[in-house]
Amino acid sequence: MAKEPLISIICAIRNDERFIRETLQTVVSQSYPNWELIIMDGASTDKTLEIVKEYAAKYNNIILRSEPDEGQWHALDKAFVLAKGEYLTLLCGQDGYLDKDWFKRCVDVLQERPEISLVWGIPFNMSEDGKLMGPHYAYAGFLKDERFGSQTKPLSTIAAKIDWRRPASFLRLWNLFGKLTPSRLLVVLSSFWKQELPQKESWFFYWLKTGRAFPESNMIMRKEVYLQNTTRFPKETMTNAALLDFCFNFNANGYLSYGLPIAASFGRSHTGGQPLLKYEVMVINKNRQQIENFKDRVKKQKTFKFIDASGGIVSESPINI
Repeated sequence: MAKEPLISIICAIRNDERFIRETLQTVVSQSYPNWELIIMDGASTDKTLEIVKEYAAKYNNIILRSEPDEGQWHALDKAFVLAKGEYLTLLCGQDGYLDKDWFKRCVDVLQERPEISLVWGIPFNMSEDGKLMGPHYAYAGFLKDERFGSQTKPLSTIAAKIDWRRPASFLRLWNLFGKLTPSRLLVVLSSFWKQELPQKESWFFYWLKTGRAFPESNMIMRKEVYLQNTTRFPKETMTNAALLDFCFNFNANGYLSYGLPIAASFGRSHTGGQPLLKYEVMVINKNRQQIENFKDRVKKQKTFKFIDASGGIVSESPINI
């Protein structure tokens, strides 16, 4: 019997002692056995290393490196060199997986559908104190997973972001409204209606229309595709720039994705919010303009070619945008 493909999980951390145990537990609880977790620690000064070493002593597929670095993307660059897996996924030291079969589900798709280069699922928000708040508003409309009951409803999700017991609740509410740009408001409103998740070629045209990125917290992809389409940021400012660049390159080059409409992972929502909001908006606007410029070029073509991980053409669709 052939051995299951290896998944390399890359995790860059520093001073994450409050959350890292839960993150690690969601990895070791996966039903799929053939994975390696490469943890690049940026010389933590709290108890993060103590916790990671505890898990590494129990699981020989947890690889730990700890040394000063120049930021998250510098750490990830070093981890890529160590990765031996056919498939690759990135994990934040404060996030984790909701579905214990998530790895297995993704590998099944990638093995059964060789034309697919990336599989992703629906991310949920979680508070700092571990309260699951519901699906991220940008993907809530695609969810077909009722395991979490009322927590999957948009209003419940929005309400859960405010903890009225805390003095800073009104400030948190004000910050949430401050993030509601017109485009984000449209996405929030669309989350109230269930819709089919666009797959493969359909996702490409959906991306051209919306600019929607894959959720970084759970996408599992063929390693060579990620490395060929990601941008290195050894001295980056922490923003979504790298994720947006990867999504642009992946889609613009014609690779195919497959989405699973289930609760796959959780990401922490921090009370302090996004300290780089102004810079983040600039990055998002730059990405939108990049997509618009690409769309103008695509409109001049009669068809668009889609490829597999090796670059072979798997389909060709007429342009209708």
